[in-house]
Amino acid sequence: MKLLTTLLITLHLAISSAEFFSSTSSLEQLLRTEVILLSELQNYVNEIKEHAELLQSEIDAIKAEHLSASDSIESYLNNPVNAFRLIKRLHSDWETFESSVESEASRINYLEAIAGHRENLSYPTKEDFVGTALALTRLQQTYQLDVSELASGMLNGVKYGAAMSWQDCFVLGQHLYELRDYNSTVPWLQQSMQLLAQQHYADEAASLDFMEAVVSYHQAMGDYQNALNLINHVLSVQPEERLHLLETRHQLEQLITDGVKRGLMHEVIRRPGDYHASKEFELYQQVCREELLPTPSAQRDLRCRLHSGRAGEMSYQPYKLEELHLDPYVIQVHDVIGLQDTIDLQQVARPKLQRSQVYSLGGNDPTSAKFRTSKGTSFPYEKHATMQRLRRHMASITGLNMNSAEHLQIANYGIGGHYEPHMDSFDATHDYAQDVDDTNRVATGIFYLSDVEAGGGTAFPFLPLLVTPERGSLLFWYNLHRSGALDYRTKHAGCPVLQGSKWIANAWIRLKGQQDIRPCALERDHEISLPFKDYN
Repeated sequence: MKLLTTLLITLHLAISSAEFFSSTSSLEQLLRTEVILLSELQNYVNEIKEHAELLQSEIDAIKAEHLSASDSIESYLNNPVNAFRLIKRLHSDWETFESSVESEASRINYLEAIAGHRENLSYPTKEDFVGTALALTRLQQTYQLDVSELASGMLNGVKYGAAMSWQDCFVLGQHLYELRDYNSTVPWLQQSMQLLAQQHYADEAASLDFMEAVVSYHQAMGDYQNALNLINHVLSVQPEERLHLLETRHQLEQLITDGVKRGLMHEVIRRPGDYHASKEFELYQQVCREELLPTPSAQRDLRCRLHSGRAGEMSYQPYKLEELHLDPYVIQVHDVIGLQDTIDLQQVARPKLQRSQVYSLGGNDPTSAKFRTSKGTSFPYEKHATMQRLRRHMASITGLNMNSAEHLQIANYGIGGHYEPHMDSFDATHDYAQDVDDTNRVATGIFYLSDVEAGGGTAFPFLPLLVTPERGSLLFWYNLHRSGALDYRTKHAGCPVLQGSKWIANAWIRLKGQQDIRPCALERDHEISLPFKDYN
């Protein structure tokens, strides 16, 4: 069971380099790292196998001699040749064996090779490990996934990958424990112990000791039933050797009978104003799960039609426009750009991707945030011919003046990548002093550069509307009322990516220069969205 301890220690280690969890594009570097490390480890195994085979031949020879001697030890030792060989072996041969093991070249070669690779290869940081742990939890909670299915590689009933080991589940649970997310800790520790109990070494003392240790986690959290179940399992395997657990079992049974609610799960409550406990956040998750859909009345007058676009901008065939919502106006235009264009944009962006940032409240300073996990980069439309085509498509479809558009932003979402509900337009606290434009974002266009196998939709909690990423299509809506006031109904989010890689290109258009194209209305029109300003 030393291997079990070693595995646990190894799983705790986190090594250093750039951030990887926030973009699937970055994960390719880690896969290449593991290919090289696997090759080095295979070389090491091959070398120690040769060394082991050499030592085994020596062992077999000595064992054969001992077997021969066992017929008559006295006769064997009375033979001067045998006596010499025995003394010689113990005087010099065994020292040679020890030196051979001590100075084993394969071990040194392997360690030196790995040390060299550490300088050149990509390794994940602890932030990456924590990021992936949170991503798995996010997916589980958002899509209400069963932990046992998720651990088996099943996502919404579809088998996507290899199953997690009991060690994987334990370390995930332990990190969630350290992050004080106790409600998420419980099912992962429970799954870990269930998988451990299925192993061939599950009845060995070391495994049972480990299960005992996990009991303390459940007790500390106030999860008495799982603690009791684990103790009962250990006692069923070694009833005589584990008598000290009987008192703990009695205490747990009494706590359950009395209905006692104490422990870390019950002590840690959400802070007042915690957004993740809000009605709005619940709406967002329900839309991501497609539990909330637009009402039939909201869809009654929606149309799909061919749209010729603004004359002179593009010479292509009419656009295939689908109305998704009329007030506020939300449309999806299909087959706007081709497959090669989406590939080109991804390839141009890959080398420049960095952790996506958001505007800080009341200022202009961008910063990374846990509520947005992706990597992105921005380009002026003039940078690439494909980007210029996107700009012309936006102008043709919307009729808006693209001279006031921000740079095109390309983003890639990684493991469980998401962007919680937010407004693209700026509120009254925004500081325009150092901005490229002193007007607000009137409209948003999202070009989907990839399909997504599961999850990753664009959710509008207040409409409620979920838009599935469709490669080559454009999602478009207005962020502002005709009066220029914020339309709070357009708060939207990127649902966590459950399976696949999500690539998008964001086109944000400012209000400047749109007065003749989308003039202000004569009457006030923003009151309709005010109930959604402070929804919670």
